[in-house]
Amino acid sequence: MTVRFLIFWLAAVGGLIPSAATAQEDGVHRTVSLVAGQMTTNGVDDVFVPGKTDFTDAGFAGVIVAWETPLDSARWHTGVEVQLNQHFGQNDHQELVVPVTIRYSPARPWLPVIDSFAFGIGLSYATSTPTVEINRRGASQRTLAYFSLETAFATGHADTDVFLRLHHRSDAYGLFARDSGSNAFAIGLRTSF
Repeated sequence: MTVRFLIFWLAAVGGLIPSAATAQEDGVHRTVSLVAGQMTTNGVDDVFVPGKTDFTDAGFAGVIVAWETPLDSARWHTGVEVQLNQHFGQNDHQELVVPVTIRYSPARPWLPVIDSFAFGIGLSYATSTPTVEINRRGASQRTLAYFSLETAFATGHADTDVFLRLHHRSDAYGLFARDSGSNAFAIGLRTSF
């Protein structure tokens, strides 16, 4: 199952990657990121409450390929990501995440260490039902809604940044059949290509 999933993902991404010439002509900004995260047992309503974050023995590592284009202002960008994660610990599945994103890059010198803020929303598909979600709510399902909140930090290299991200899966207030979900805090390193 894992090999078929990886082949499908690579074929899908291979068909989506524009040529370098097309990317330059269209103003598309392409990036690749390495990301690692630690799952929590918290709900989204209390995951940021100081002293209440409850990390669990489950994590993930993965790769994110993203395409972004500027909106009317050079500070606002919209895009799409394709993310493939390998979960470990209590979970042992692979996860495919495909969100649309919006990113805001503040004007310098406003907090010069902050490179951008981003929000993503889309779908998350797990190759098996995540154990952490079953343990938390008694049931879950493979496909759930996904959103991310991200803050990226400048590294001193124009094409590279480091980011912190909330990785959230949920039933989207009843949009999906099971009342379930999970949250993780992730860190990543992103570079342009």
